[in-house]
Amino acid sequence: MNEFHANTFEATVVAELPQHLYRLEVSRVLGPGEAESLSGAVLTASLSLDARRLGVHVRTGQRVLVQPASLDPGRGIITGLALRQP
Repeated sequence: MNEFHANTFEATVVAELPQHLYRLEVSRVLGPGEAESLSGAVLTASLSLDARRLGVHVRTGQRVLVQPASLDPGRGIITGLALRQP
């Protein structure tokens, strides 16, 4: 589930939104091709199907791994929990 992709962000869950959506603040860009200017950006994301199937629970304050949506820069998909938790 925590597969590394070129466009993977590490983010912190800021708020839980209706319809299983989460507001995230990007803290670290893990991919080599992405600019560091994305740090501090705010995304809206939902859990991936694999994460839902495995029963991953996401709460406010947790660090998660996020892949950006291909067409909308303000959206993303949570692929799993980050190994470093606060």
